Amino acid sequence: MIKMSFQKLIKTNLLLFIVIIVLEFLFAAGSATSSYIIQFAYNQLVKNILLGFLLIIASSVFLSFVSYILSSLATYLFSKQTQKYIHSIRHKLISKYYHDKAPKVAEMENELNSNLQVLTKNYADQSLSIIQSGFLLVTSISSLLLMNWMLTLLAIILSVITLYIPRFTRQKASNATQKVVNRNSKYLLAIEEWFNGLEELRKYTAFNKLDLVMQKVSQNLETSFVKRKKVISVADFLNGCANSFSQIAITLLAAILFFNHQVTFGVIIAAGNFSSMILNCLLTITTSLTRIQSVQGLNKQIIESQKLASSHKETNTDEIYSISTHNLSISFKNGETIYFPDIHIERGEKVLLSGDSGTGKSTLFKLILNKLQPTNGQVIFEDKYGKEVSPDYAEIGYIPQDGKLFPTSIINNIIMFDNKLKKLVKKAVENNDLSKDIASMPNGLETEIDLDTNNFSGGQKQKIILARNEIHNFSIILADEATSAIDSKSSYRILKNLVSSNKTVIVVAHNLTPAIEKLFSRKISLVNNKR
Repeated sequence: MIKMSFQKLIKTNLLLFIVIIVLEFLFAAGSATSSYIIQFAYNQLVKNILLGFLLIIASSVFLSFVSYILSSLATYLFSKQTQKYIHSIRHKLISKYYHDKAPKVAEMENELNSNLQVLTKNYADQSLSIIQSGFLLVTSISSLLLMNWMLTLLAIILSVITLYIPRFTRQKASNATQKVVNRNSKYLLAIEEWFNGLEELRKYTAFNKLDLVMQKVSQNLETSFVKRKKVISVADFLNGCANSFSQIAITLLAAILFFNHQVTFGVIIAAGNFSSMILNCLLTITTSLTRIQSVQGLNKQIIESQKLASSHKETNTDEIYSISTHNLSISFKNGETIYFPDIHIERGEKVLLSGDSGTGKSTLFKLILNKLQPTNGQVIFEDKYGKEVSPDYAEIGYIPQDGKLFPTSIINNIIMFDNKLKKLVKKAVENNDLSKDIASMPNGLETEIDLDTNNFSGGQKQKIILARNEIHNFSIILADEATSAIDSKSSYRILKNLVSSNKTVIVVAHNLTPAIEKLFSRKISLVNNKR
């Protein structure tokens, strides 16, 4: 199960986390030492020893400078570790939506962007703050104890009282954060729902309605942000008041002890600094705990959202020995229903799927790939023992007529950024009759694909996608009019290469030459079974 877990975060790189812990400890020790030696500086000043005062102050400043460098380094390293962890969560969430039969763009945007950003800020970052403040708290209390036990006791008592302040705002902060998340989700959903019908709005000049809707959801989101900020501001104000009161009380006690000759003058200054450090540490810890708690509901939402992903049963497609359909049909919102004949395709078969337009050839592929859900019947995958198995749909090669290219080089579009496959590119280019096309390009395989200017023909695009499919070596291939924009001679060579493999190949095509039809082991014709 995917969730924002501190234990899992640590495990992403245990050695790096140990380094972070050491750096944070050194920061705390350096900061405490820097504040501790301040007392000696002011003692030198009382004795009119200016040089001693300046040297100790300089030493304190240097220690403080080094300490904050160490802290900054720890923060940077922790950020790297956190982003690596977040990346793994993103990857798993994307996998979930990849396998989801009907993914919603708004939901995905919300989970991948808003929710994970909030979690990073209010969970991972706050966890580091707790670690840092914890070390600084221990070193500060120890240093103050070396000065005077009464000052230490008063600082601890005041700090314990301060611990209860965030309780007044904790639940309100949690509710405010959740409201922001919910309204942000509604905002993104509104964008998806209305912009999907942009053409209709343009057709009927109904943009005023869109403007009103977007203003309303945007205003609701803005209101939630303001309310959350108000709650946090109140909490910060209360914390500030407690800090000021405590520092005054500690300084007053130190002054009394000084006039009673129990401490030096320097202790008055140092004690005030330490009391402030102790209280700030405790406030940081409690505030961080509050913020972590405020996103627990969001963390649970992330966990729930991946139940589908974690329950997804991955199966090697090499284990699939047959694909069958049984009583398969699908109904659409317009009332139309397509009925499919029972089909059984064995492993390694080369099947040509034909039929007039509207008989459901492309729809059948989408049903096989789980992109659509049947109204009745089912698609069955079986292993060599006849046992039903669940396929990993990502491992089934699908070549649509209008496949997707990306605004990068030809070679990147073929290998899909997997450099290990570069050695196979040349053969894939040759097998898919792409060599002459590549030779005519200004930069060969490194030629950039420009989606705006459309600098490639439809046939060239199809060849690139076919090469991409071949190089990734899927054991099952579904090709939907994959050579429709390619001339018949090239189509013959490409399809001949495709069917010469030991793969299971199912091709949708029409208006094929007799020579191409002979390449396939059998032909399945779909008829117009609409009702």
